[in-house]
Amino acid sequence: MTTDIETIKNIPDGKPVRIFLPLQGGPERYRTQCVFQKSDPPHFSLLFKPGVLPVEDIALGQQSIINIDMGGSTISLEAKTEEITNPQTLHMLIEKTITHEQMREFFRVDATTDIISKSFHTQLLGNKKEPWSMEGKTVDISGSGILAIFPEQSPADRQIRLLITLPSVEQETISVLAHQVRGQKLGDRLFEVAYHFDDISTEDRDKIIGCCLDIQRKLLRLQVQVRG
Repeated sequence: MTTDIETIKNIPDGKPVRIFLPLQGGPERYRTQCVFQKSDPPHFSLLFKPGVLPVEDIALGQQSIINIDMGGSTISLEAKTEEITNPQTLHMLIEKTITHEQMREFFRVDATTDIISKSFHTQLLGNKKEPWSMEGKTVDISGSGILAIFPEQSPADRQIRLLITLPSVEQETISVLAHQVRGQKLGDRLFEVAYHFDDISTEDRDKIIGCCLDIQRKLLRLQVQVRG
């Protein structure tokens, strides 16, 4: 807890942050921006613009994930909503700081969804090879990359474009540039490939993280039901 208290002490008062807020009655998380306000550590507050905070739907006592850009590095906190004093303010209690390695594990979940791997050409590169496209399925997904299975082997030595259908209610498709980290043959006609994202917008990364959080909450609820 001492380290966590020091972490929030170092966050500037009035710092814009991004929050993934748990909602009642479902696994969905509400993603929005707010402002960090110092309080008595390990407590702090978050301030929202008028009309942004879904007060009636917030799941009190459950953990939120808060991302803070500290200028070159990102701090992530897991915190609990203790009190809502008005429609624009949440009073929070930090539970732990999430390290980079923990973030990678926390946001990586097993998820099967559609993915399309496509060739990526630019006029600058002057690549005259024929464009290609290949459909596959993801095995797991995170904010920094995916593991997927394809019916053919894709080029391992060049950057490609991935079209990923997010495993969410909206079934939204995002586009990222990626490169292959590793690949292996599975049987006669399947290839398992791990990709790392090279170029992805903050908005799209947030959408992936939100989906991963939703899936994790569903799995936790299933575990509780099975144990019960």
